[in-house]
Amino acid sequence: MNSEDLCSKLPEAIQEATRVEELQSHNEFIKEMVMASLPKSKQSTVDSEFKRKFVLLKFRPAGKKHVPYRKKKQLSLKQRRELGLYKINRTGMKYKDFEELHCLWKEYMRSCLDLEELAKRGFTGEPGSKYWNNFSQVFLKADYHGAYLKVVRSTCSSLVGQSGIVVFDTKNTFKIIGRDNIVRTIPKQHSVFTMVLDDYTCTIHGKYFCIRPQDRSVKKIKTCMIADL
Repeated sequence: MNSEDLCSKLPEAIQEATRVEELQSHNEFIKEMVMASLPKSKQSTVDSEFKRKFVLLKFRPAGKKHVPYRKKKQLSLKQRRELGLYKINRTGMKYKDFEELHCLWKEYMRSCLDLEELAKRGFTGEPGSKYWNNFSQVFLKADYHGAYLKVVRSTCSSLVGQSGIVVFDTKNTFKIIGRDNIVRTIPKQHSVFTMVLDDYTCTIHGKYFCIRPQDRSVKKIKTCMIADL
């Protein structure tokens, strides 16, 4: 038996004996199947449904062109410097305007170091004591904008005794504003600072902070540090 025999029409004698009517198209065959499966109350709507045309099939909207994502161009370091974004004038600012920033910084440090919990556990703040490693790591990675620092040792004798609130922290310097409303630039490399936070007086060796603030927060820092100033 070949494919022609399978797809050929039934003889008329068989059609009459089985009462099978020949369909003229595929739509008629589908219509007959639908009519047989629906109740008589809903068969009247079959003709109108078959005549309906879907707009999506007849009218296709124009395809949208794929627009590649373009990253916004950022200002280069040279352009930011030319715009003066990193420039802080020596005069023109007032110390009292930064006192509130200093208060916010102390709250920030208390939450980072969790001083209340450390005090309950008997932390003394001495190097090598229990919880010292965690304390020092958080301390080194913290943000110091708003901290009140005092220079206690430096290879430049004129900087010793200078103090103020940090208004700008760069890779190699702290820019602090003193009570005389003058902004001074203190190099980190050859300076030692002290900072008071509640009952703790902390000594900061600037050479360990010669990293950009945004890099210092994620950089792995050695816990063993030796002062050689």
